[in-house]
Amino acid sequence: MLSLNRFVPEGVEDTHCNMYEIKENIIMKIKKIFKSFGYRQILTPTFEYYDLFSGVEGTIHKDEMFKFIDGNGKILVLRPDITTPIARMVATNYKLCSGYLKFSYATNIFRINDEQNGERREFTQTGIEYLGNDKPDSDAEVVSLAIKSLISCGIKDFKIDLGQAGYFKGLIKESNISKTEQEKIRDLIENKNFAELQSIIDQLYTSEFIKNAIMKIPYLYGKPEKVINDAEKLVCNDEMEKALENLKCVYDILKNYGYEDEISIDLGMIHHINYYTGVIFKGYINNYGKTILSGGRYDNLTKQYGHYMPATGFGLNIDNLLEVLSMYKVNEDFTCTTDYLVLYDKKNRQKGLKLAEQLRERGFIVESDVYENSIKPYIQNANYRNIKEIVQICGELLKRIDIRNNKIFTNTQAQFIKGLDDIEVIASIH
Repeated sequence: MLSLNRFVPEGVEDTHCNMYEIKENIIMKIKKIFKSFGYRQILTPTFEYYDLFSGVEGTIHKDEMFKFIDGNGKILVLRPDITTPIARMVATNYKLCSGYLKFSYATNIFRINDEQNGERREFTQTGIEYLGNDKPDSDAEVVSLAIKSLISCGIKDFKIDLGQAGYFKGLIKESNISKTEQEKIRDLIENKNFAELQSIIDQLYTSEFIKNAIMKIPYLYGKPEKVINDAEKLVCNDEMEKALENLKCVYDILKNYGYEDEISIDLGMIHHINYYTGVIFKGYINNYGKTILSGGRYDNLTKQYGHYMPATGFGLNIDNLLEVLSMYKVNEDFTCTTDYLVLYDKKNRQKGLKLAEQLRERGFIVESDVYENSIKPYIQNANYRNIKEIVQICGELLKRIDIRNNKIFTNTQAQFIKGLDDIEVIASIH
C-alpha cells in the first residue's frame, strides 16, 4: 500500500492553521518596518522564463531550478530568486525614473536544495531592494533594516557579517590566476579549508606578497577596527583601497544607527562575488547553523536587462527564522479560536444569521450552522475547534453555553448585545 507520506514531495510541507498565524504575524511585523522606511510592496510572477536566470552569472545554479516546458515549448522555472525578477521589472518598466526606487516583497522561493541538509525546496522569503542610489548610506540603510527585522522578532544573539566584494576582486587582479583557479580558491576560502588552500597557493605563479595576502583573507574576520587595520596592510591597488574605504564608511554609518555591537567584518565572504559589486553581508544567529539572511550591492544586474540602476538589498528566510524562534522559545504561542458558534433551527435561521452578522460587525470571529434535533454534537466538537461560547437561538431567547467555564446563560438578543456594548468586550479581529 502506498504510504500517505509519499503524497507530499520531499522538501515541502503543509503549514497548519496555528503555525500559519504565527508566520503571518512575523511577516506583518517585518513588512511594517519596511513600509516605515518607504519600501513599497510588489509581487512578481511565480514562474518566469529560464533565460532570465540562466544568463546571470554568480547567482542560482541551473541545477537548483525547477524547470518545465510551456505549451509553446519554452523553458520556464518556478521563481528560484526574487532579486532577478525585480531587476527585470525595473529595467523594463522604470526606464524613465531618474530617482530612486524602494521595493519590498514577501513571497515563496522554489529551489532544488539538498533536503538531507535540512534545506527546504519551497520557503518563504521577505526582503527589500533599494535601486537608483549608490551612496554608502543606502547600503547602511539596507543592513540596518535587516538588523531591525531580527530585533523586532525578539532575536537578540545574532551577528551581521559585512564584507566587500571589491577587496578580493582587486587582489585577484594582481595575481594572473586563471578563472578556474580563482573559483577553487574562493570555494576553499569560503569553506575555511586552509590545508587545501595552502597546497593550491604553493603552485601558483605569482608574487609571494599575493600568495601571502590570499592566505590571510580567511583570517580577516572579527571586530571591525582590527580587521580593517589588518586588511589595510594587504592593499596593493586602488580597487582594494576604494573597497576598504567604502566598507569603513558603511560601518561608520551603521554605528550612527546604533548597531556597532551587531556588526563584525568578514573579508573572506567571497561567494557570489561575480554577482555582487560592493558591500555584501550575511546574518547569523548563535547556535543556529544556517544563514538567516543575506544581501549586498549588485550594481550591474539591471544593466543585463537593458537599463542601468545601482542597487542593493537583502532577503530573510522566514522559515529559518521560525525555526530559530522555536529553538529559543521566543515564538509567541498562537491557537486559532472562535468567539461564538451561533446555532439555529430552520424556523429561526434568519434570526441566527442576523445575530451572527451583528457579532462579526463588532469584530468577533463567529461561526453559524443549522441543527436538526440536538446541539450535543456541537458541544462535543467545541473544544476541538477552540470555540469559546455557543449561542443557541430559542425563539425570542438565546441560550448561551460558556464552553471554557462550563456555564449556561439565558438572555434576550437585545440584552446580549447591550451587555457586549456595556462591558466593551475585546473582539478577536480588529
